[in-house]
Amino acid sequence: MAEKKYTLIGVAVVLIATLIAGVIFYLWFFKAGKAGPAFSNAISKIPFIGARFSTRTAEEKNVLEEIEKERSMIQAEWDKINTQLEEISKKQEELKNKEIELKTKEEELNLAKAKMEKSEQNMKNIAQYYELMEAGKAATIFESMEDEIVIQIFSNMNKESVAEILANMDPKRAAAITKKLSGLQ
Repeated sequence: MAEKKYTLIGVAVVLIATLIAGVIFYLWFFKAGKAGPAFSNAISKIPFIGARFSTRTAEEKNVLEEIEKERSMIQAEWDKINTQLEEISKKQEELKNKEIELKTKEEELNLAKAKMEKSEQNMKNIAQYYELMEAGKAATIFESMEDEIVIQIFSNMNKESVAEILANMDPKRAAAITKKLSGLQ
């Protein structure tokens, strides 16, 4: 029973192979020139057999080569455009980052400006306090302060008050502060 089964399979394989060979033989010798373009195109891509079915003229081959060259050039242009688009995207991202950085710096500068304005206003208020004080007591307090702070306070006071305080200070200290006030040091 098993032998019959294998025999039937063998016969079926031989019949199918014969049928395929017959179709190829028929197409090869009798229908090669009469086959449709789609069929010829499909068959022409099969190794060894395809050359027999190729019915393209030299002119058609040249046109196809030109089309392929154009396709290659167009693809190269698309690649170039895609590269440029990537570069533009990178530049846009860099610009966004720079914009964020600039905004951050601007905020920092605004905070520093507000701090300086507040400090300046505080200095003006302190200067007003010392203007209201007796010159001798103010001079005693200024003797223990750093020169830069004294200069900032003096620059916010009226000239008469500064003159009275300097007159009540140690002459050497008053001279050093006066030099710094004039910008010579």
